[in-house]
Amino acid sequence: MNTRREFIFGSLGAASLGLSGADRVFAQVSGGMNILVLGGTGFIGPHLVSYALERGHKITLFNRGRTNTHLFPEAEKLVGDRNNNLKALEGRRWDAVIDNSGYTPLQVSQSVKLLKNACDQYLFTSTRSVYTDFTREVMDEDAPLGPKDVPESEWEGYGPSKVLAERVVQEGFGARTLITRPPVIVGPGDRTDRFTYWVDRIDDGGDILVQGEPTDPIQFVDVRDLSEFYVRLLETSTTGIYNTEGPGSALNTAGLVHGIKAITSTPSDFHWVEWDFLLGEGEEPQGSLAFWQPPRGRYLNYGRMNNSRAIAKGMSFRPLAVIAKDTLDWHRTRDAAEQESLRTGLARPREAELLRKFAAL
Repeated sequence: MNTRREFIFGSLGAASLGLSGADRVFAQVSGGMNILVLGGTGFIGPHLVSYALERGHKITLFNRGRTNTHLFPEAEKLVGDRNNNLKALEGRRWDAVIDNSGYTPLQVSQSVKLLKNACDQYLFTSTRSVYTDFTREVMDEDAPLGPKDVPESEWEGYGPSKVLAERVVQEGFGARTLITRPPVIVGPGDRTDRFTYWVDRIDDGGDILVQGEPTDPIQFVDVRDLSEFYVRLLETSTTGIYNTEGPGSALNTAGLVHGIKAITSTPSDFHWVEWDFLLGEGEEPQGSLAFWQPPRGRYLNYGRMNNSRAIAKGMSFRPLAVIAKDTLDWHRTRDAAEQESLRTGLARPREAELLRKFAAL
């Protein structure tokens, strides 16, 4: 059996020669890495596992065994609960663990305690929401974390919990820690509908309300770009913290909606409606106004996060047109009820009402 070092060397050597697929063949011959995925059957997981298997790695899935159990018959499947039942993981060893499902420091502490001597590397999916605010001119990985002027004992909510969870991983794995801080994750299979709303709405056409200004900055990452980056990071034993924001170059909301429109044949017109008007009407950026924040106050550079570290480590990004078309194609395969009742975005009657009110000002 080749060592992990030999596998990595062979993969990198093939890649440096520009031999597409050569590293994959080498991985299959050598046996690849042995990777534990905590979860693996939700949104990120299926894309991640598919890519890792394609590259010749051995995958063990650990979850409750309730969702998409038919997926990946070639993977080992262990049943348990990361909240209170990790027995299936005891006495085992892996090259790396990928944790996409840890939300609280208590959850993460249990898996870290059990696995810190059972694997070489721990990849934890955190979030852009860990940052105190988004006011720095350069919003890189060194920006302050956690709520400002709030005692740590009083921290609560998604972002603060992820800050504490990151710390748990760092304390347990030290230099073997790998943390990513993605923005909104989009693409086929995303049932939050934050990006799906826009491809669905623009494909339907007509008069479309777009919040804010055409120049508002926006960032997101395709789930497949994120998944592929994860696997490549593990193959090269990369550690550290990375903002995994896409796209590769700056994008504003005008570029977003017109980019999506380019993949459709339905006539449509965009109408930008001011944030203050929409907020006064009771619409919220994280509610019906899907996908981005007004670039002011604590969210000034929310759509301008610095992703240079990730790009330097080889992260790449699909074109917007590819993401939009693939997401729309997937969306049109959903049952009628899901297509008609999206979790995010404005209902058509409400959108029309807001457009009439704003036009009358």
